[in-house]
Amino acid sequence: MARYKTIDKKGNEITPRIALHPGEVLNDELLARSIKKSAFAEMLGMKPGHLSDLLHGKRHVSAAVAIKLEKLLEVKAEYWLRIQMYYDLFVEREKFKKAA
Repeated sequence: MARYKTIDKKGNEITPRIALHPGEVLNDELLARSIKKSAFAEMLGMKPGHLSDLLHGKRHVSAAVAIKLEKLLEVKAEYWLRIQMYYDLFVEREKFKKAA
């Protein structure tokens, strides 16, 4: 299996120092499109409080939610799941660093 790395000009691997939760990205998307959060929660079939939790990083984007986001925003479900996965990996790596 191929292993891909992002490297700088000197050949050093670049690892991000921050991670964005998909909720942050979704919040920016809603703002950019002038979509009201309460209306969007209804379109998603989600309680406004649950959407708020997602936007504040307290809930994860599931495959089901990612598919709904794809339908409503025309942004691929894989994109939302990829952001969630990168966020989860970042959080776990930080835990391992602190434990070491």
